[in-house]
Formats: sequence, structure tokens, C-alpha cells
Amino acid sequence: MAKWFRFLKRDQSLSVYFFAVPRLSLNIMGYWPERSGDRLPLRCIVNFVILAIGVITELHAGLRFLDQQQITLALETLCPAGTSAVTLLKMFLMLRYRQDLWAMWTRLRSLLFDLRPELPNQRQIRLKHSVMAARINFWPLSTGFFTCTTYNLKPILIALVLYLQNRDDDFAWFTPFNMTMPEALLRSPFFPLTYIFIAYTGYVTIFMFGGCDGFYFEFCAHLSALFEVLQSEIRSIFKPYKDHLELSPVQLYHLEERMRAVIIRHNDILNLTMFFRERYVIITLAHFVSAGMVIGFSMVNLLAVSNNGLGALLYVAYTIAALSQLLVYCYGGTLVAESSAELSQVMFSCPWQLFRPQQRRLVLFLIMRSQRPMSMAVPFFSPSLATFASILQTSGSIIALVTSFQ
Repeated sequence: MAKWFRFLKRDQSLSVYFFAVPRLSLNIMGYWPERSGDRLPLRCIVNFVILAIGVITELHAGLRFLDQQQITLALETLCPAGTSAVTLLKMFLMLRYRQDLWAMWTRLRSLLFDLRPELPNQRQIRLKHSVMAARINFWPLSTGFFTCTTYNLKPILIALVLYLQNRDDDFAWFTPFNMTMPEALLRSPFFPLTYIFIAYTGYVTIFMFGGCDGFYFEFCAHLSALFEVLQSEIRSIFKPYKDHLELSPVQLYHLEERMRAVIIRHNDILNLTMFFRERYVIITLAHFVSAGMVIGFSMVNLLAVSNNGLGALLYVAYTIAALSQLLVYCYGGTLVAESSAELSQVMFSCPWQLFRPQQRRLVLFLIMRSQRPMSMAVPFFSPSLATFASILQTSGSIIALVTSFQ
């Protein structure tokens, strides 16, 4: 098992860090993208059916609590139900775009690793982004795993405390998540199996979040690395001529050819970014909407159970997990936008005036295309750290408002 977490060490090869967390999570669930013709893993279908059952029964339980005007229980139920429903949508879309994601991943790997010749600092750029992506992706996965485990252990811990206090006769067993199940499955001898089934639905959600969201952030991190590699390549192209006042026709020819190669590579990165953004537009939009609702529900529940230590710990963990998953999308969008816009500044700072007027169009073309940041925006939302800060500010205002009425 230790080899699964080698990406947390500092002395590993680049291949260990490359898509480490998404590959681990999606392989466990059977959703790692594969090329056309590969057989769909059986565990992929099984996990989809299990989570679908969990979503339907959990939503039914939440709506029933609302009908009975049990608001606290309804929010406690609908909070994880909304997360699981979005995860089910992500599972469907990961299957729907399975071959496209494989093609994008293959193209990204080709752009990253097929650099001939490779400059010394370009490998450091790739390694830096790979290590960063692996460690940041591990954070929401670990917080989600802790939250799910807290939910699953809550009934057992309550039973243990009552048993140690000799009050076990007062305890009635309940499941980790509120789901509508047949009465027969909630009694002996089937209750342990029902408990395990319900607990497992939570882990399906966590690993799919870690895989799907991690795939998004890792892709954004490596797109940012590609833009930085282009910046390094532009600097290296003009570096031998920084003290020149004029270039010979041969030097101009070689400089023009290398600039054309940079522009072609830049176009390839832009096309890959837009294709990836289109495939993730529904997932990103659904995630932002659901994360906002989950954060709101969690904060309301946290204020409602502030005197209950275990309940407060549960909702603090849930809020941190939701914010961590949201941060992954926002930081990924910021990385792409900033690195793509910086390309124009690097190009302008080079001695491009050495080109002849006709050749300067290549420089102008590159500057114009990179002046506007490459955005990962979806309808109504633009994933960025500014958006994340706005969400935190709004959440803080809501907490202050609700607290003032207590």
C-alpha cells in the first residue's frame, strides 16, 4: 500500500507524480479514461448502481423529513444527498466522455514529454507542477475521506459511549446516512449488511470526487506548465541575440522558423484547453452549484448543533471538504489564466524588434492571442481564486447574519 502514496515524497520520478491522485481514485472505481475498444470494468457499473440506489433513497428520506417539517434532519439528509447526486452525474459524464478524456490525456502527455531538445529548466517546470498537483489533489481526497469516515463511525461511537456509561438500553441503532430502506433490511440479521452498503456509498462519492475533480485540477496544472514551458522556449530563442543590433538573413530565417514552431505549439495548447473546457463544462457548473448549496446547508447545520461536539465536528469536516473541492477548481482556473496571459509579457520583453517588418507579424499574432487570459469559465461562473474569495466572503456574511439572530 505504501507504493500508492509515493507521490507524497520528494524524491520520486516525474512519472510517479503525473496524475497520481486521479489515477489512483478513478482506477479504484473503474472510471480511469481508456482508449476506444477497451472493455468497461465491471466495478464501474457496480459502483454506479450502488450510488444510484443511495441517491434515490437518500433524496426520498430528505423530502420525507421536509414533508414532516423536520428541517434539521432534512438538511442533514439533503446535504450529502446533493453531493452524491452530483457525483452520479460526474460518473455518467466520465463514462460519456471516456474516450475523449483519454485522447486529451494522451495529447497532454505528448505535449509535455515529447520535447526535443529539452531545456534544463523545462523539466523542473514539469516536475514542479506535477508535485504541486499531486499534493493539492490529495488534500480534498483526504478531507473527504475523513468526513465520510466521521459519518460512518458516528453511530458506532455513540453506541460505544452509551455502552461505557451503562446506558446501552437507551440506544437505537441507526445508519450513517439517512436513507429510506425496507424495514426488513433494518433489522437483524440484515442490518450489518445494510450498514456496510450505506457506508460504502459515501466512499464511492469521495473517490469519484477525488478522481474527477483531481483530473480537472491536474489537467489545469499541466496546461499551466505548458504555457510556462513556452515562455522558457521564447526566452531561449532570443537569448543569443539580446546584444545584437541587427541579424543576418540566415539568423533571421532560423529565428522565424523557431517562432513559427512556438506559435503552432501555442495553438495546439489553446485548442486542447478549449476542448477540455467543453468536456468539463457541465461537471464544473454542477459542482459550483452543489458546493454552494452544501456549504450553506453545512453552515446552517453547524450553527444548529453548535452545542453537540460530535455533530459540530462532522459539519466542520464537511464544510472544509466542500471548500477544498471548490478550491481545486478555482485554483486550477487561476493557474491557466495567469500563465497564458504572462506569455504576452514574456514575448514583449524579448528583442522582437530584430525581426523585419514582415516577420514581426508573427510576434504581434502571438501577443494578441495571449493578451486575453485563457479562461476555464462556464455559464454563470468563472473558476478563479477571486471567485473563491467571494464565496468565502459571502459565507462569512451569512454566518454573521444568522448568528446575530440567535
